[in-house]
Amino acid sequence: MQGLEPTGDEDTGKDIKDGSMVQSVVVAWRLLDALARSAGPMRVTELANQLEEPKAKVHRHLATMRYLGVVEQVPGSEKYRLGWKLYQMGQLTFERFDLKAVAEPYMARLRDEVHQSVMLAIPIGVEALFIANLDYVAAGLPKISGVSGTVVPPAVSTIGRIVLAYAHRKQQEQVLGQPIRAYTKHTLTDVKALRERLETIRTRLYDYGSEELTLGIASVAAPVLGAEDQLLGIVSIVGSVQFILDPPSPMQIAYVQACASAISANFNSTAYNGIAKPLR
Repeated sequence: MQGLEPTGDEDTGKDIKDGSMVQSVVVAWRLLDALARSAGPMRVTELANQLEEPKAKVHRHLATMRYLGVVEQVPGSEKYRLGWKLYQMGQLTFERFDLKAVAEPYMARLRDEVHQSVMLAIPIGVEALFIANLDYVAAGLPKISGVSGTVVPPAVSTIGRIVLAYAHRKQQEQVLGQPIRAYTKHTLTDVKALRERLETIRTRLYDYGSEELTLGIASVAAPVLGAEDQLLGIVSIVGSVQFILDPPSPMQIAYVQACASAISANFNSTAYNGIAKPLR
């Protein structure tokens, strides 16, 4: 979810000057944006301070949006979070904006080229949600796969780091300001190293990891980007450490980036220009 910032549309400034923007809608949107970016539910005072709006005004907006089902109050708490109705609206939007349908042909080509299972995830706040997987199955080898609907925590895997790399700065600080859980002895938990890795991801447009969440499993992932470099999803290969080394082969990196480039091109992204040619 993007913040209320200039988009480059020439009419934006004119609309503001003409007074045609409805300020109550602006405040409501900023509240939703703040709740979406937050790592957890927020109190009225926190929201008022962040938006620099009167507490009473923020409370009135939240009460109205709560009545509409757009936000909800955490039971037994004074904190607010996004409501179920937004999830339903998001599902309807997602069905129209079908990343999975666009991605799967390229994912199939990637699977057949590198002989590894391929996963597609989307960002949900600072976490990632698997929405599609194409398994690679070969005689005599165990099937290594993920399960659609699985939520991946931030920071501690290739997919989690890519989501965090494209998250809002405040979200990054909320995650990195807390102890990072080590799932195995290979999990990257050093905050300084994580900050450097997040910067690197946005430059090289891929990440990799070995045995960070599960022993014996490695992955290579690349971001799927939109026209303004917003993160739409993450495509990755996952397999045994016997076949995805640390670091992975240049060929594996190139194919994962080529797949991400091809999917991104369908959403008018030019982020991979000069880095990876789209997979055909």
